Amino acid sequence: MMTLVTDQSPARETNMKIEPHSDGAERRRGLRIAQARPVKIFEHTTSRYFPGETQDVSATGLRIELPVSAPVRAGKLLSIHVGLSRSGETLANRRQMIPARVIWIDRSTKADKTGNTMTAGIEFLASIAAHLDAA
Repeated sequence: MMTLVTDQSPARETNMKIEPHSDGAERRRGLRIAQARPVKIFEHTTSRYFPGETQDVSATGLRIELPVSAPVRAGKLLSIHVGLSRSGETLANRRQMIPARVIWIDRSTKADKTGNTMTAGIEFLASIAAHLDAA
């Protein structure tokens, strides 16, 4: 069971948090919207780009679907760009990408029945989240 809590911070009184009741299964700091958008991800260690797609979006992060071959793990820093739609517009270059951190990875077959993709929780770095909140 989850409890819905409203964040009463002076900067934004409408922030919503979902906190776990007792089992610790859910911990979100912002309202998430289910949305499928293309993403372009740059992994700094390997200097590689790879594609993905959002499953849900919030002001503080994303839940994305990635190829199972993507070199990501929890705690890793990435740069990410979220496209506007699936219509094929060009995605941003590296200077236009947002720094982010991988929070969790789900490689289970329950997440993807084909075995070709995995799901990841991505958090925008604090300075970026603060910038988005101020906009």
